[in-house]
Amino acid sequence: MNEFKDFLETLKQPEYIHVLLNPLPIYGLGLALLVFIIGSFIKSRSVQAVGLVLILSMCASGWLVERYGEEGYDRVEAMVSEKEKAWLDAHKERGERAVWVLYAEGLIAVIALVALGIFPKGMQFLGTATIIVGLAALFMTVWTGHAGGKIRHKEFYEGPPPGYEKAKQPQPPRPDEPLPKAE
Repeated sequence: MNEFKDFLETLKQPEYIHVLLNPLPIYGLGLALLVFIIGSFIKSRSVQAVGLVLILSMCASGWLVERYGEEGYDRVEAMVSEKEKAWLDAHKERGERAVWVLYAEGLIAVIALVALGIFPKGMQFLGTATIIVGLAALFMTVWTGHAGGKIRHKEFYEGPPPGYEKAKQPQPPRPDEPLPKAE
């Protein structure tokens, strides 16, 4: 019974919920796209509709993943080294970009779902747009997850994210900037 109580307490931690939900926009969206592509290939409107509903659901889950990630950011930041923090920041930045691509994909899925019932001839264009933007969203979520995996998983850790060392070095003044005055 204590283990169940511990589990319920763990569910109150936003960073834990983030880790539980983050596969949805990655694996869920990949599977939803596959269902939609199969439905388009076999020209089954019902399979396409299922695929679009799944795509919409997985894209909406991106909002929850981002929300819980934001809420748990400070707690995770306090636990990590400086280089791991660089990956945390990269993960956060990538996630903030990826969620907008997920929203765009969700919007296209809603439009395609409506068009599927009202204007099925428009599905060739909307289906193509759904697949292209869906693949972009899938890439963005995988790219975000890549940075997230580097934060605490030592088996994947290869150092700081690209550009980290360059950002830490003092930058030379630009030619159009005046040099600081010596005192």
